[in-house]
Amino acid sequence: MIAVLLRRLAELLLVLLALSVLVFLLTSLAPGDPAEEILRRGGGQPTAAAVAALRAELGLDEPLSSRYLRWVLDVLGGDLGRSYVDRSPVAGEIAARLPATLLLAVTAAAVSAGLALLVALPAVVRPRALDSRILALVTVAAGGVPPYIVGIVLISVVAVGWRLLPTGGPDSVVLPALTLGLTGAATLLRLLRADLARALRRPFVRLAAAKGLRRRRTVVVHALRVAAPNAVTAMSLVVAELLAGAVVVETLFAWPGVGQLAVAAIRQRDVPVVQAYVLVVAVATVLLLAVTELCLSALDPRLRGGER
Repeated sequence: MIAVLLRRLAELLLVLLALSVLVFLLTSLAPGDPAEEILRRGGGQPTAAAVAALRAELGLDEPLSSRYLRWVLDVLGGDLGRSYVDRSPVAGEIAARLPATLLLAVTAAAVSAGLALLVALPAVVRPRALDSRILALVTVAAGGVPPYIVGIVLISVVAVGWRLLPTGGPDSVVLPALTLGLTGAATLLRLLRADLARALRRPFVRLAAAKGLRRRRTVVVHALRVAAPNAVTAMSLVVAELLAGAVVVETLFAWPGVGQLAVAAIRQRDVPVVQAYVLVVAVATVLLLAVTELCLSALDPRLRGGER
């Protein structure tokens, strides 16, 4: 077990190193000069001397390799740099907004899991029932629509038409979580329904049904337990998608999370904030998947040796 943990840790460190390189390169090599963009926001046409001076102040005149090395060392020390806009520490801005994004992601994940179970279980227990088919169709169709379209529809119907919930802001997480949750529910539903149907064909599950156990109890007690490991893996992927997809939803609902901060930073060409956002989301995703894999390995010994 210790050897497996050490191997997984080494793999995780390599992945994080590769991620840091990609994040830095993709944000640093984007078109446009941040120094020139900053000076343009101050009004007027910046001179070449002013641009050169600001580039030197921001360290943009150094070789790319030197900038990357300094950035990595700063990140390892907990310093994510300073915003080009107001020179405030980026780590502080991320830390202040991260709880709102986590709240949104966790709530949306709960919505996804609840909807997937609510639709998948009846669909397996009563596969030919009309209401089960309609629920599954609606969930899958909603998951195939872009989140911003789902959000606009929910705002128009629930907030504006029915006046049941506010359109956004820090006091309401229901509509943005439901918008994100519908997308995740569709993915989880497809996987869960297929795994439950496959589990029902297992010999011991068939034996339980042959002994007279009701189909609903067979599905909930036996089939759901067999499908649980794949469901946990799927849920971790859904949460990762929710973290990445929160940018659009946070902007649409004016939710004060890191996604909204990233959108503002992209508009302002605030490279340190964009780098920090992409790095935080990428690292959170990798760590989430790594923890999920370790949990599954602990639950199922067959996975410890690389079996699937």
